[in-house]
Amino acid sequence: MVSPGGAHNAQDFRYREFGATVRKWRQSLQPPMTQRELAAAISVSDGFMAHVETGRTLPGVRTLVALGRALGVPLPEMLRASGYVQPVAEAADDRLFLEPELRLFFRDDWPKLTDDERELLRDFARMLKTRLRRRRST
Repeated sequence: MVSPGGAHNAQDFRYREFGATVRKWRQSLQPPMTQRELAAAISVSDGFMAHVETGRTLPGVRTLVALGRALGVPLPEMLRASGYVQPVAEAADDRLFLEPELRLFFRDDWPKLTDDERELLRDFARMLKTRLRRRRST
């Protein structure tokens, strides 16, 4: 992946960065998973897993799905880290949603809802807020 002049291309750095991220995720498990254990868990060779972590190769989407499951990393995060999906600039409001499914719903599906559907969801949110207030006051 080094060009004839010895310069690295952007893809080299993306692969290395992804490999380092996979290594960090693997080592942060309790107990940490070895590279060999991870390779076995996702049905790839030890050598392939080593190439991923050193940035020599980038897995395909099927392998990324298996990696995410084995490491407990949500698929959207795995796809962003690997560069298959471009990161979306986070607005300050995005931090309000800790659940990836909620972030994706409001980013992707909310704009497609009818006005009636949006009002139903607003009513539901109001009902939940009322219940939470009552719970806290008791």
